[in-house]
Amino acid sequence: MNYYLLLLPSVHDVMKAEKILLNAGVNLNVIATPREISHNCGVVIRFESSNLHKLLALLEELPVEKKIFKKADDNVYVEVTQE
Repeated sequence: MNYYLLLLPSVHDVMKAEKILLNAGVNLNVIATPREISHNCGVVIRFESSNLHKLLALLEELPVEKKIFKKADDNVYVEVTQE
């Protein structure tokens, strides 16, 4: 199974997004932010890649920067954020 990571500016934003997504039935985990991605926010939302479009639609009204990453074949995180 492929997973993506959703990086938000703060833990508070992650908590708001988590509530919205869980209420909509999205399967997710809040995990520690990999150092390769950011040193600012301590947690990210990990979700199945099949939920990408649903997640983006649900969080469209959340007025913060959203960055989405996936782990490439060489174990490097690559940003796949769609605007």
